[in-house]
Amino acid sequence: MGRKWGPSGHRPVSAVKIGYESVYLYLALCPFTGRGFAAFLPKLNGAFFSWFIKQINGDLSRPTLFVADGATAHKAEHFEGTRMTFSKLPPYCPELNPVERVFLEVRRGLKHRVFTCLEQAQACVKRVLEGLFWETGKIVSLSCFPYIAATLPVRENTTLLI
Repeated sequence: MGRKWGPSGHRPVSAVKIGYESVYLYLALCPFTGRGFAAFLPKLNGAFFSWFIKQINGDLSRPTLFVADGATAHKAEHFEGTRMTFSKLPPYCPELNPVERVFLEVRRGLKHRVFTCLEQAQACVKRVLEGLFWETGKIVSLSCFPYIAATLPVRENTTLLI
């Protein structure tokens, strides 16, 4: 999806595919280091979110603050027995969620493309994400908002995941 220029009075021509398949991109990142965790999962629900949290927890060596929006799958109970503490962003404030800026970049990478299958779309998303993570400082510049950067003295003892 996106905008496309065309001659005045003419509708721009673009490829289209009727119907859809879906998969969910789970993404957590550290706005200080640019390190991230991602997975494609079939549903956005508590069971898959809990699985994702357990995968991240296995890679952590110190206490971590996990900040997320108010999606129904994001519940504090999924963090029990992990090195993570859960904190929820205020409702109706996507502008405070740095992951949304990364998702915006992913959507830009998918603009004006039609995929024949779900695997093709996932491969494209993976390439876009890898490009963002490999570009030095890109994730930090997208996600380290001023209100997060103000917590820099705190980060010595705790990791932050958004």
